[in-house]
Amino acid sequence: MTKLEIMLPEAASGAIDSLARQTGQTREHIVQRAIETYVEGLNRWHADMEQALADVDRDIGHDGEAVLAWVESWSDGHTKPIGL
Repeated sequence: MTKLEIMLPEAASGAIDSLARQTGQTREHIVQRAIETYVEGLNRWHADMEQALADVDRDIGHDGEAVLAWVESWSDGHTKPIGL
């Protein structure tokens, strides 16, 4: 493992302390898991955006107006088929 020193706002530090007391976990464990979860989510988001941009480049997708009409159909009881 790599040691990393960071400065946190008092509110974040207090929230971590509170979670540590409530869960019995160490502050280090809570911060480590929070960073891992954030980085994993951000990596997934970037991968999804790369895929979406590749789909656009290959002209794969749906017309924006058709998508909005489909979403609006959810509320009127006559939901359009997912294929738009």
